[in-house]
Order: sequence, then C-alpha cells, then structure tokens
Amino acid sequence: MEAVTSGAEAERKVDYILKAAQKRLGLYGYSKTTMQEIAADISMSKAALYYYFPDKESLFKAVIENEQKEFFLQIEKRIAQLTDADTMIIELVELRHSLFRKFLNLSKFRLSDNTTMNPLLKDLYNRMREIEKKILTTVFNKGKESGIFQFDDASELAFLFSDLLQGIRIMEIKRMNGLELTEAENNHLIKMLREATSLFINGLKYNKLMQPTQ
Repeated sequence: MEAVTSGAEAERKVDYILKAAQKRLGLYGYSKTTMQEIAADISMSKAALYYYFPDKESLFKAVIENEQKEFFLQIEKRIAQLTDADTMIIELVELRHSLFRKFLNLSKFRLSDNTTMNPLLKDLYNRMREIEKKILTTVFNKGKESGIFQFDDASELAFLFSDLLQGIRIMEIKRMNGLELTEAENNHLIKMLREATSLFINGLKYNKLMQPTQ
C-alpha cells in the first residue's frame, strides 16, 4: 500500500486524483464511474484512494467544488475588467452556463437518479447559489450607484434573478432526450437565458427611467 503523505505532496496527490476523476466522470458520468476505476487510472490502490476520499460522493463533490472555484476566479477576474453593470451580468450568465454544462457532463444523471443524488446536488446548489447571490448583489448595487438601475433591495433582486435562471435550466433538463445537452438543446437553453437576462436588465433600466426627476 502507498505510504500516506502530508503537506505539499498530499495536495499534489489530491489534485492528481481530482483530474483523473474529472476525466472519467466526463466520459461516463457519476453512476457509471467507480472508485476502483479511478484508482486504476492513476495506478493507486483503492485503499489509498479511500484515504483521501472516503466515498464516490465526496470525490464527486470535490470535483464540482474545484470547477466552482475556477468559475468564481474567472468571474471575479472578468468583472474587475468591466465597468458597466449590465455587461457584468451578461458575462456572469454566460460563464455560469459553461459551469452548468460541465456539471451536466460530469454527472450525466437521469431525472430518476435525482432521488439518490438529491442531498449531494442540494448541497452543491446551495453553495453555488450563495456565492452567486453575493456576486449579483455587488453587481446590482454597482448598477444602481452608477445610475442605470433602480430597485429597492439588491439582495432580494439577486435571489429573484438567480431563481429565474435556475428555473429555465431545470425546464431544459426535463426536456433533455439523453444524458447530455445536444448542441440544439444547448443553443435553445442559452437563447432563453440571454433573452431572460435582457428582459431583466431592461426592466431595471426602465424602473430608473420612470423615476420622477428631482
């Protein structure tokens, strides 16, 4: 059995495991991937793999969290380069969609699988939603401060917008014919997301225009 390492070496092994798991999950999905196969891919004993990740669920969660971390780094970097709040929101929706596609590809779950995966999915979704809400709240407030948006509560608005987009994604999942979005399905989904985003942004701008002048 491999010697248990610590510190930088342990971090390197975890990163190696996550990359291998991500590759296999991308090919076969959650239900058709086993810990034994991931261990074999990196020439590691199953026992050593279980030292780092006690079960497949925890490994899958770590892979998705890694994707989320990368997503938020991209978002923060991109937003720092922009000055217009409406452009920031559009960029966020586009990048968020790329993460959604990665999640579907890594899980490849059927709706019938949702019962067994529900606690895991709920935890991942809640974490994503909380961070997404904070980013949206900041962006909405920037739009209000710059004078292009008008609303009462940025935090409530962030929840509303996040739920709107999530509702569109859920409806598209229900329409899926397979375990992955086809190009046609993806094009339809991104079209709906863009249209919903445009309507939402224009609504905030309209509210500002309708404000009585002092």
